[in-house]
Amino acid sequence: MGFGGQIAVKFAARYEFLIEGLILLSLPFYSDSTLQKIKRCYNEESKNQIPVDKIFELGKLESLEPTNIQQVIERLKKMDPGVYFRFLKLSITDNLFQELTSISLPVLTLSGQHDFLFSSQYLISKTMFLKNYSHMTIPNAHSLFLVKEKTTLLKEIAVDFIKSNKTQPSSLRNDSMKILKNWESDTAIDIQKDFHAHTPSLKVDFLYSFSVYVNGQLITEGWNKRFAQEILLYLIFHHSISREQLCEALWLDIPLSNAKKNLRVYLSHLKKLLNAEKEEPVLLVNRQLISLNADVSSDGLDLLTDLQWITEQSDPTFKFKEAEQRLHQLVPHYLTTIYDDWFLDIRIKIEIILLDLLIWMKEWLCENGKVSKAVFLLIKFIDLVEEKEFIYDEIVDCYIKLDNNEKSEYWLDQKMQYLVE
Repeated sequence: MGFGGQIAVKFAARYEFLIEGLILLSLPFYSDSTLQKIKRCYNEESKNQIPVDKIFELGKLESLEPTNIQQVIERLKKMDPGVYFRFLKLSITDNLFQELTSISLPVLTLSGQHDFLFSSQYLISKTMFLKNYSHMTIPNAHSLFLVKEKTTLLKEIAVDFIKSNKTQPSSLRNDSMKILKNWESDTAIDIQKDFHAHTPSLKVDFLYSFSVYVNGQLITEGWNKRFAQEILLYLIFHHSISREQLCEALWLDIPLSNAKKNLRVYLSHLKKLLNAEKEEPVLLVNRQLISLNADVSSDGLDLLTDLQWITEQSDPTFKFKEAEQRLHQLVPHYLTTIYDDWFLDIRIKIEIILLDLLIWMKEWLCENGKVSKAVFLLIKFIDLVEEKEFIYDEIVDCYIKLDNNEKSEYWLDQKMQYLVE
């Protein structure tokens, strides 16, 4: 749970053969906005005092029961401030997602519905394309009291997860104590790196056009050679991947042995583009894994994160406002940078989210007597999706509600023309 979850992910990334799966509670994944708030808190507060008020403010913990609030305060007061700030710094500098994506074991994460610090929406948006990964949000629960409040439910979830992913235990050929000693040594090295290394920034935009910035510097040339663009985009979504997985994803029609030989040349070219001399490397390549060592930002990832977050909102008025604002920022013909199957799958998934969101917005407006606004919204945003059939149906339905037969027949005719084309 929490920082313990980070330790579990690190252990699994190195010694996967020792375990059969991971169940992680309130895994500390921070969105950029939350991360900046935490860093400001870290910079502003004296290291001699734990910022109790800031913790309650960031985590929205004021809504807890008074007895639970008192328990949190007592725990924080007992903690050594120096230890607290060291754990805090590790939690905001650790590249957790990169290590999580390198794990092929079944992974289940659990978050409380009222866990505002480790947002389940952000966690879902970051991990929704990992095949071995699943997430559950526990209703009416805070992160700090998840186990206490939902013991029976958590037990049922854990047992079901274990049963559904039961595998035969592998034989351990290495001495367990030796493995644990190696783990301690590796972790100590990682901690030193976390405190001293400067993580590069990587901005990759691909929503409408492709551009790459490394530490703020635009990299203009070399992207149309040796699959540099395709490989980087795949890494943007997966962060860490084996050579075999990358070859199968991008060049399935080429024999694996040939694809791996070609990949060595492609990676050499990509490293020249991304890794500047005498600076922390952005692209890390070893015999097994290819990974990004950077704080990644992207307009395409922002769209996916925003849409996922909007769909999770429970307040319909707020949800509609945020959805309308985000849709106004989007224009047709997005995500056409490349046409690889895996990239088209992502576009399709985003279109499904958009379609569901548009239909929800129309229904909510109609329920509130705003049918004219609903039809205006559908017509305005119809070109954001390629599968327009369902939008035409909703427009026709709106005009039927408005008793406008002429318009309903017109849009029904538009639908038939669309289907013929």
